[in-house]
Amino acid sequence: MGENPTPIAVRRYSVEGQPEREITLKIGQPFPVSPPGVDWACPVAFEGLGDGQVKCVYGIDGVQAIQLAMQYARKQLEASGLQLLWMNEEPGDLGLPRTIDSNVGLWFQRELEQLVENEQRRMNEIVIELGKVRERRRGSTGA
Repeated sequence: MGENPTPIAVRRYSVEGQPEREITLKIGQPFPVSPPGVDWACPVAFEGLGDGQVKCVYGIDGVQAIQLAMQYARKQLEASGLQLLWMNEEPGDLGLPRTIDSNVGLWFQRELEQLVENEQRRMNEIVIELGKVRERRRGSTGA
């Protein structure tokens, strides 16, 4: 992996409609770099997609470099136009969460996070209710 030959994380995706094809995402260990204002880099590489070259994603510290590397990976995979499958889930579900960023300030980021949490809670309640309806239907048809 270029600067860091051993990845710290590897994820494999299959491609819908192309069972023989596999895309492998490799994320390397962040390492300190020297240009002023850029403190850490995190290598990212894809096998089976693009040119296979290692790209370094930069952050203020190692944690931010990893976070930004994951965002970069998600964007690259989505931009490929391929219907990728991870763990046989829904096509396009990369298992890489979208980050909620806000340049407005922490208060706005917290507002966005609260909106997302409320929607997740609402959707969970809907799923639970749907499960109850299905169980009732099964019970009334099986009697």
